[in-house]
Amino acid sequence: MRKIMIAVLILLISILAACGQNEETGNDTTETDTTIPIEADLEVAEQAEKDEEVTFTVTVTQDGETISDANEVTFEIWEDGNKEESEMIEADNAGDGKYTVEKSFDTDAVYHVQSHVTARTMHTMPVKQIAIGGAEAETQSSEDKQSES
Repeated sequence: MRKIMIAVLILLISILAACGQNEETGNDTTETDTTIPIEADLEVAEQAEKDEEVTFTVTVTQDGETISDANEVTFEIWEDGNKEESEMIEADNAGDGKYTVEKSFDTDAVYHVQSHVTARTMHTMPVKQIAIGGAEAETQSSEDKQSES
């Protein structure tokens, strides 16, 4: 009976040791990807004319290298003071870490453009303003400042 108990104990220790080694090596590669944050450089013109086609671009990088395989990139656009009526537009992958959307506006107003980027288990949401027609954008609204935090 004692020999059986010792054999079972040795078997359990061997199994636990083997499982622990696999876990350790599996975490080495994913930990590097998740400790370096992704960056999203949002390019938005400061001014555009009504009914003019405007291109919005976000360049996604991690540690200086472009990310062309982001899980999701969308642009959220809303008129100043009216975020509840925002429009979500899925971006096109233009290659080399760049994702774009084209849109025209039919009302003179200030709009907020926010990109939602999900890549390598991280999410970032930079936001900028664009003034359409005769509208004038503020330097940066409190709404934009909160989104950058």
